[in-house]
Amino acid sequence: MSSHRVIAKPQDLVEPRIASYFKSSWYARWIIVAIVAGSFLFISGLHRQVVEILLVLATAYNALLLLGAKQNWTAVTDQRLMLAIDSVLALILVVFTGGISSPYLMVLVLVVVSGAFWYGIWVTLVITVSQTLVLLTEKVQQTHSGASKTLIVEMLILATVGAYVAWLTRSERTERNKLIALGTQTENERQQLLALINNMRDAVIVVDNDDEIIIYNQAAVALSHSLNDLHNVPLNKAVQFLDDNGHIVELKTKRSKAASERKDLNAKAADGSLINVSVSTAPYIVDRQNRGHVLIIRDITQEKTIEKEREEFVAVASHELRTPLTIAQGDISFLLSPPYLPKDKESVGMLNSALSSLKQLSHIISDLTNLSQVESEELDVQLEPLNPVALLHECEADYRDQAKSKGLQLNVQIDPHLSSATILTSRYVVREILSIYISNALKFTDKGSITLSLTNPQKETSGVTFSIRDTGIGISQSDQKRIFEKFFQSEDYGSRVHGGTGLGLYIARSLANRITAKVWFETELDKGSAFYLWVPPYSKHKQDRGKVAAAETKDFFSTV
Repeated sequence: MSSHRVIAKPQDLVEPRIASYFKSSWYARWIIVAIVAGSFLFISGLHRQVVEILLVLATAYNALLLLGAKQNWTAVTDQRLMLAIDSVLALILVVFTGGISSPYLMVLVLVVVSGAFWYGIWVTLVITVSQTLVLLTEKVQQTHSGASKTLIVEMLILATVGAYVAWLTRSERTERNKLIALGTQTENERQQLLALINNMRDAVIVVDNDDEIIIYNQAAVALSHSLNDLHNVPLNKAVQFLDDNGHIVELKTKRSKAASERKDLNAKAADGSLINVSVSTAPYIVDRQNRGHVLIIRDITQEKTIEKEREEFVAVASHELRTPLTIAQGDISFLLSPPYLPKDKESVGMLNSALSSLKQLSHIISDLTNLSQVESEELDVQLEPLNPVALLHECEADYRDQAKSKGLQLNVQIDPHLSSATILTSRYVVREILSIYISNALKFTDKGSITLSLTNPQKETSGVTFSIRDTGIGISQSDQKRIFEKFFQSEDYGSRVHGGTGLGLYIARSLANRITAKVWFETELDKGSAFYLWVPPYSKHKQDRGKVAAAETKDFFSTV
């Protein structure tokens, strides 16, 4: 199997005239042979015998060239050999049919010009001088009166014409040779690249703008099963992709303008089993134009298995740790209340420190539990009518004491048009995201205020926007692009001293995707940050469509 199309040699690609040289010279030879054969009607008997012999030789030589071209006999079709034989045959023809007065003198001119065109001025001079010497010798032997001045002038003119042709084609030949060398180098590099691609374990497929395969490797053939040649085969016919429910998924690359990756697909292995695959797609750009796309299909079955085992372990471990942590927190809180409150300050301080550590550990376990739920997509989102104003006031009440303990003002601002607004969404998800926002604001704000806001973004049916604005340390520009990444923690000193798992904002974004909400932020270093949550009137997530339809049928809620 070849993983690429068979193309012409580099010489043929960069200089088409070389590819057609044999064809054009073939036609020229047969035309000359035909003209010489037709001259039988006009030549004497002696000359007729010479011409007959040369015609037989020329016909045999042309037949040998044709056979050599078909059999790829490079020794026979070498241009230097062809030029030498042409020169000898032409010179014999002219010498034995009248010399300088021969009617076939123009055959010599053709040989000179051909040599000048292909090999330059030196070959032209060598051919011209040798032919001139032969003709002069022949002339002297015939007349015994010395060289003919007319012949010398004619041959000088012929040499000049050949030199001029050589000069005109010199730069062209130089450029042609450079292009041939470049084409050969490019072909070698291409072959090396194709060999590298063929040795990859991942399937590599290049498709054109019609999603038809133009380049592929052996791993791609293994995924196609029934096909050995994938050239010009539609992508979705060559490789069949399935979702987790066994339904066929057709990949469409034509409309994608940026690199993307999907890890939710399956493909059939050689034994018929399904394997989890990751499909990375990137545009194939040539001369600033999108010529197609490159797809890399990687088997991630083992990675998925390990990831699932990890998620199950985190879920079980966090669940089992919740109960003893809750009991420990309750017991210490009980010891810090009368009549069990220790009288010495040192004991009280130790109990408070232990309680603080338990709360921090409980927060970490809560983050891990949320992470496990959102990544496994097992989070059961219950849609219900939600009053965003009431929810915001609940959040303010929950965090009022923490803000007060740090000397921070906790403000609430609500758009008066939203006083009776109701949306259909997950109360748990919205509250969890707001809790993450407010906790971060309290953590990274040492003085000033925190403002909880609720606004209507554009029009009455466009949902609501929650915002949590603080006057804290802000986020540096280098960290802003990674702020929603999993386990990301800033290296800035002001952020590092506060600790944390680096999961909060990642969980917030993942939860927002579950109800088709949006999260974003605005920040300025040392001047504070504002984190936003836009919640639509109802979730448009595919898993929530049935719940939304049922609610609409019952007139279950009124959108803002």
